[in-house]
Parts: sequence; structure tokens; C-alpha cells
Amino acid sequence: MSDHSTEENSVDGALEDAHIGDLVSEHLDEIDYKIYRILNEDGRISDTELGERVDLSRTAVRRRRKKLEDENIIKIIGVLVLQEVELSYADVQVTLSSGATRDEIDEFIEFLVDQELIYEVDEYLGRSDVLVRVWHASLQDVKTYVTELMQHDIVEEYEVTPVIKTHKAWHSNIEGTLDRD
Repeated sequence: MSDHSTEENSVDGALEDAHIGDLVSEHLDEIDYKIYRILNEDGRISDTELGERVDLSRTAVRRRRKKLEDENIIKIIGVLVLQEVELSYADVQVTLSSGATRDEIDEFIEFLVDQELIYEVDEYLGRSDVLVRVWHASLQDVKTYVTELMQHDIVEEYEVTPVIKTHKAWHSNIEGTLDRD
């Protein structure tokens, strides 16, 4: 047996021991977790079909789904699969000035969140402070766009890493990634 196979089995075993549902049990019961998993596969599924799959009436499953949405535990969104429409995208690791105030950081993050071509903004604790995920028509356009975005007083440095392929995102396999050359 190869080391890779042993490693995979070890990870699978750890997941079985921890049972993923247990990780979210403070916020989701078993049925809510099943609802989340099904909606993650197909956010357009009808409440009738969703209810059949979790053994609840359409009304009961709608009530649960709505509660999860109202509490911001789940969000049903459309995601543009950038590689499938042949757009370029990159991760940008940003290090902020050590003298930046919380208000300045919040203002910068708010600025980033408002940008149409940014699809994710995360604060980090570590070597960099912020991860920005950005897309554009080409890598040259990404570079130009990021250079403009990072002209902010509190940005100390940043590094752009182009993404060449996404295999899994938002807990879903990205269709078509394995059969593209």
C-alpha cells in the first residue's frame, strides 16, 4: 500500500471518528445538517423534493430551511464557476501596516467587500492579515486591478498567486475540472 493511500485512509478514519455532523451539532441537528448537504448539492431543489429526501413534509422542511437562512447559518447563492467561463482569478495575500488602527482595517475591508470583482475577503491571523480573492478577464487584468486596489495607506505588501484550477469549493466538487486539459 502506498503512503498516499495510507494517508487517505487515516484522514477518512479521523472523519469517521469525529463524525462531521458532530462538528456543527451546536447549531444544526441531524436533519438540518442533511438539509444543508442536499442544498449544497442543489440549491434549486424544491421544498417538496427536499422534504422527501429528509423524511419531512414540505411545510416542515420549508420552515427549517427558512430558519437556517434567517439565522444566517446557510445562504443559498449562485456561484460563477470562473474556470468554466475561462476567466482568470487569483488569491492575494495582504500584509497590513502594524500601525493600522482597527477602524482603518475595517474601512479597508469594507472597501474590498464593495468591489464587484472580488469574490472573497478573509481576515487572517498569521504571516498575512487579509486574503482577497479576485477575478478578471485575464491575468494581466488581474495584476492591473490588484495593483490599483492595493494603493491604500495601510497596505504594507501583497502577493498575488494566480489560481490555475479549482477542484472543490464551498464543499462541492467543481464539475468538469477533472476532464479538462
